[in-house]
Formats: sequence, structure tokens, C-alpha cells
Amino acid sequence: MKIRVHELARKYGFGNKEFLDILNNIGIDVHSHLAGLTDEQAKIATDYFAKKNDDVVSNNVYIEEETMKKNMEFNNVDDFVEENQPAKKNKNKNKNKNKTTDENSKDEGKSKKRKKGRRADFVVKKAEQGPEIIEEDGMKIIRIRGEITLGDFADRLGIGSSELIKKLFLKGQMLTINSPISFELAEELAVDYDALVEEEEEIELDFGDKFALEITDRPDELVERAPVITIMGHVDHGKTSLLDAIRTTSVASGEAGGITQKIGAYQIDKAGKKITFVDTPGHEAFTDMRARGAQVTDIAILVVAADDGVMPQTIEALSHAKAANVPIIVAINKIDKPEANPMRVKQELMEHGLVSVEWGGDTEFVEVSAKARMNLDTLLDTILITSEILELKANPKKRAKGIVLESRLDPKVGPIADVLIQEGTLKIGEVIVAGESMGKVRALVNDLGTKVQSATVSQPIEIIGFNDVPSAGDTFYVIQNEQHAKRIVEEMAKERKIAEVSRKSISLETLSQQMDNANIKELNLILRADSRGSVEALRDSLLKLSHEEVLVNIIQAASGAITESDVKLAEASNAIIIGFNVRPTTNALKEADSNGVEIRTSNIIYHITEDIEKALTGMLDPEFKEMYSGRIEIKKVFKVSKVGNVAGCVVVDGKVRKDSNIRILRNGVIVYEGKLNTLKRYKDDAKEVVAGQECGLGIENFNDIKEGDIVEAFDIIEVKRTLK
Repeated sequence: MKIRVHELARKYGFGNKEFLDILNNIGIDVHSHLAGLTDEQAKIATDYFAKKNDDVVSNNVYIEEETMKKNMEFNNVDDFVEENQPAKKNKNKNKNKNKTTDENSKDEGKSKKRKKGRRADFVVKKAEQGPEIIEEDGMKIIRIRGEITLGDFADRLGIGSSELIKKLFLKGQMLTINSPISFELAEELAVDYDALVEEEEEIELDFGDKFALEITDRPDELVERAPVITIMGHVDHGKTSLLDAIRTTSVASGEAGGITQKIGAYQIDKAGKKITFVDTPGHEAFTDMRARGAQVTDIAILVVAADDGVMPQTIEALSHAKAANVPIIVAINKIDKPEANPMRVKQELMEHGLVSVEWGGDTEFVEVSAKARMNLDTLLDTILITSEILELKANPKKRAKGIVLESRLDPKVGPIADVLIQEGTLKIGEVIVAGESMGKVRALVNDLGTKVQSATVSQPIEIIGFNDVPSAGDTFYVIQNEQHAKRIVEEMAKERKIAEVSRKSISLETLSQQMDNANIKELNLILRADSRGSVEALRDSLLKLSHEEVLVNIIQAASGAITESDVKLAEASNAIIIGFNVRPTTNALKEADSNGVEIRTSNIIYHITEDIEKALTGMLDPEFKEMYSGRIEIKKVFKVSKVGNVAGCVVVDGKVRKDSNIRILRNGVIVYEGKLNTLKRYKDDAKEVVAGQECGLGIENFNDIKEGDIVEAFDIIEVKRTLK
């Protein structure tokens, strides 16, 4: 990085103008104090001042010796003062009269040492400076980054903001104390106050995919990691009890009503391999995190009670797991009960697309009992086999990155975050950022309640040290230092405000535009109807609308009112909710309104299919057709100065408009395609010419026209496509 002239001048204690003269005298050709010096030029200047410094130090020693000799020749101190200094005030004279010659000489030596070092002796001086304002030869150097408010700039100049407002008003600019001013305007204003404005270099910062922290993993750095398993299912089907049985702990008994009240993440060891389990309060929390962009799980376990079968929340949980596009393992729980019927569960789930491997499908079904501890090893073996197929690997040597699963405020230790490490290794003392929260890791507590020094990939851990409570679903990162962390938090706050204003949503009206921007070729739908029969009829009708280029994807189809759960799933999956003979609940309407999710309801199935058909038609790639318009034959070519070649022509067929597309044919071969630049009839501009008429024309960006060339005119028209 080049060093600027004014920085070097400040280092050696010179004014900018004087320093420029010195540099020019020693052969360094620069004309501005803002100019940068090359490494070679900086070395020449450094060597020069180093030599001068040595000479001056020797010279100062000689001067001090001569001064001492001269001092001894004076009869009294008053004569010495009059000879060497300007007249002092009487009190200083009286004070000096009481001193001996030796004491005075010591004072003089100290005085010289204090004066030494600005310009007279070239001694290097370290400048004391702040990060934003620097004093140099009575001139302020103000460093700003991007825009600055008028009030802040006035404070840095040391003047009242009203003075700047008045000055700008006289120049025709009406600004307030909070108005932002550009770097150029700040530079212009600073000149009037003997100040210099410098633009502070931006530090490249990023988070998520934008962070400069992201590095490419080398294959030799990747190691096998533990799979992360999410347990989902209907209320009271034994999700937490199953996990409790696996961990041989008693979590469920300590919870209100035996139902999971917060997200918990636990890690177990099976045959020397670790497995991480995430127990959620339900599939809604799972989807909440996915809506924030947090893909937490590798494998989903759908727990279904053998004595209860498939319930409404089971279907919802299945829909959420499918939307996450992760492998699903079905755990049929409570098989120890007399009324258990695992076959019924398999048959019911087959209707929803989960077919057992035994029946030729690709979904693993494991019959277990959490209470009786039956077949738990079989379930764990199935998880490990599935994870081996997925080939889950990560780099533990990187800076840590992960997902905040849950967070809370503890009155004793402050903000606490339960996180899952997804990359790297987290250590105590590292600076971390999660959303709009930051801090330094003060303590790490694992799922067993033990304090540890570090946590690695796929390990759930409790972090103490955030300055604020982060949100569940936020991605956390380890950052180089606290300065970067503060900048990142500021940027995150700005981005979240922008996101709240322009929240992502999907509707049938905006679908075509979103398709152009994001290349959407699939329409995600969530269906709700008044009865099971209506659901099937609506589902079949909409699936028939699928085209080879655009597909209808039914994420979930169920009977009953439209609920908050449907809205959250739609937000996470970028889907539209369709209701037939049903209405959304009040809470669902509020949730949809705040999150920008469209809900369409109707009591006529034809209206629904018609709307979806129009949306799918808009998603089809357009087709374009060329339509022949006419031909012109070039009879004569004229060369016009400053214009180029123009042609005298006759229309031999059809008609030609000035805005038509044209191609030039020479002996039947296309030599150019483009547009007409001019089209004239006699001396007047013409909009179009028809067969038999003479005309003059010029070709846009093409000058090589010849007699006998044929100009063929044609139009490109878009052909409306249909699904049929």
C-alpha cells in the first residue's frame, strides 16, 4: 500500500508545502500532499532523513557545548536571557535571578530539548492522532467514510451546524442538521475552514455468503461429521419420550404437561459415532427457522403412534419435512401397547407418498417403543446408515459458523444462546456475531451441562457472552475482531430494516415477474378444503394443469380451516395458499398480512383452476415468430460527408416501416441484420413506404451497402402460449 506525502510529512514533523520542496530537491517528483509514494521513493526519503537526523543530533551536541561556554562568559543571568530569548515578563525575570548559573544552564538545556524535533533537526516524531480528526500545521484533517450528516461534520470542524446550514442555503441548498452530505460537498466546505477531508478506506465486510470469512475447503481438511436429526410428529405421539429413551434421561417429566416447551439439542454416541438430535416444540418452529434461511437438519424422523395412526399434525409435519428436502425415517412408536397397529400406519402414510422399503418404496420404517426401550438400536443403526449414504463432511479447522436454535435472557449471566456448530471449531475468547447481536465467548456449556473450552462441528453448545439476545434461526459467525463485529452488526440492522420494508412474497399477479428474476419453473401450492373429497378433487384438477415446462407442486393438501401453520409453511416454501369452501383464521390472516403470503379462497372450483392456469401460462417461456413485411432493392449508392453511404431504392414487394427489423441480402446471402437509420420519400422523412414507391435510406451501424443489394424487412412478434 502506498504511503501518502502528508503522512510522511507528519512523521518527520514538516508542513506539507515545505515537505514537497524537500522531496523535489532530493529527486522525488511529486506535486500534491495527497500523492502516494512508491516503495522506492519512500525508501529514498527515509534514508535521506535518517542521515539528516544523525548529522543534526551531532550538531545539537556541539551547539549545547558552545552555549554552556558562552553562558559562563556572562556576568549575570539577565544578560544571558536578553541575549538568547525575547523579553520575559517581570515575574519570570525575578524568578530567574534567584537561580545559579549551573541551574540556568540546566533549564536552558531542557528548553532546547523541548524545542528540538519539529523542523530544525529532522528528528522523527510520532504523531498523536485520533481515528477521525488529525491536526497538522494548524490544519485539520477529517477522515470520513461515505456520507456524513451535516451536524456531525460541523462538530468535527468545530463550528455550529447553523453556520453550515446558512452557508449552504446561500448556495441554494436547503439542508437540515440531520441531512447527509456527500464526500465532495464536505471537501468543498472544509476549504473555507482550513481543513482537509480524506476518504477513509472501506473495509470489505460480509456475512453469510457475503462474508470474506468464507474459504474453500480442501478435500484433505474435510472430516466426517455427526448427522443432525430433527424429530417431528403429532402432539403426544412420543417425540420427547423417544429422545429421552435414547439419551436415558428424563426430559419430558420435567416439562409442563409432558410436552416440549423449548428447543433442545442433544448429542449421543453410538458405536463410536456421534449423532446430534434436535427436539423442536413442533414442526412450526422447524419451519420458522427454515423461513429465516436456516437449514438445520440432515435427516427428519417422523414419529407416529402405532395406536393413534396418522393425525392432522402428522400430515403437516410430513409436509414441512418434504419441503425441507431431507431424507425421512418413520419411527412407529408405542408398539408395546395392545391396540398398536403398525400396518395401519404404513398404509395411511403410503397415501401421503411414504412407501416402506419392504413394500418397494424408499422410506425406512422402524417400529419402536420409547417406554419399553424396544428397537432403539435398530433406529440408531438406520440413522447411521442413512448418514453414510449422505456423506456428511465438514472442515473443523475453519472459523466457527452455526445456527442459533434457541436464546434467552438469564438474570444472572445475561444473554444465552443454544447453538448448533455447522462449520469449524468455536473457542472461548473468540468474537462472535449473530444477527444484530455480538459479543465475546465467555463460557461454553455442552448438552450435559459441563463447561468446555471448545465445540466442533455438529455439536450443540450453549454460548454465554452475547451483548443482546439473538433470534432463533440467526446464523452466527466467528469474526476477526470487535471492530469488524460492530460494523457487521450495523450492516445487519440496515439490511433487516430494508427486508421488513420489502419482504419477499409470492402472488399470482407477481409470479411472472418473479419467474423472470429467479427462473421459477414450479408453482408451489398449499391446499385447504371443507372435506377430504373436496381436497382430492381440487388436488387432481390442479395437478392436471402441469406442463412439461412448468409444474404444479402440491406441498400440502388437507381439510379444515387455513391456519398459522399453513402460512408459515407457505412463507418458508414460497407458496400460495388456496382455500376451497374454507376461510383462514384471524391469526392466520394477520400472519399472512405481516409476512406477505397470498391466500386465495373461492367456493367455485373452476375459478381456482382458471386462476392457476393463467399463472402457469405466464410462467411458460415466450415463443417468437418472424413475420415477413417487404423488400427494397438498392438502385444507387451515394456518399454523404459526415453521414456515410445512403441508398436510392425502390420498394419491390410489400411495405417497409422505419422501425422494422431489416436484413441485407447480397446474392441471396445475409450480410447484415439490424435497423434502418433513416427512411425518406424525396426530402421528407417517411414512416413507411409501399410497393412501387421510390425512397432513400440509411442503415444503422452499417456502411457497406452496394447497388443491387436487397433490403428485407420483417417483424418479430410474440406468440401467446397455452398449456394445451
